[in-house]
Amino acid sequence: MRLDHINLTVPEDGVDAEAAWLVDLLGYTTVEPGPDVAALGRVHWFEAEDGTQVHLSPDPDHRPSRRAHTAMFVGPGLEALKEKVEASGQETFEIRLDGRRQLFATDPAGNLWEFVDRPDS
Repeated sequence: MRLDHINLTVPEDGVDAEAAWLVDLLGYTTVEPGPDVAALGRVHWFEAEDGTQVHLSPDPDHRPSRRAHTAMFVGPGLEALKEKVEASGQETFEIRLDGRRQLFATDPAGNLWEFVDRPDS
């Protein structure tokens, strides 16, 4: 078993900002769904190098959770990612847990993300 995708809600007018976060900062690529999925309308899919995906669902009642989050292993690129996230105007905070550096940031929709470095880096 492995993760296939996550689905995050975003405000109705927040898809473009969220897409920029995923593509420009996190390195995802835009995925064009097949005709069956496209028929559902308003489909926004993004894929990482390992094939896992993030799907965005515009929601007029979007309310990001204060605790629920998406966690990504970044490895040695964590410091560079931190600089990119902060340069985009998003705030970050960090903790260390069991020798691992963990960087937290909210995306433009207010969803919380956790980026994990390798141990003792």
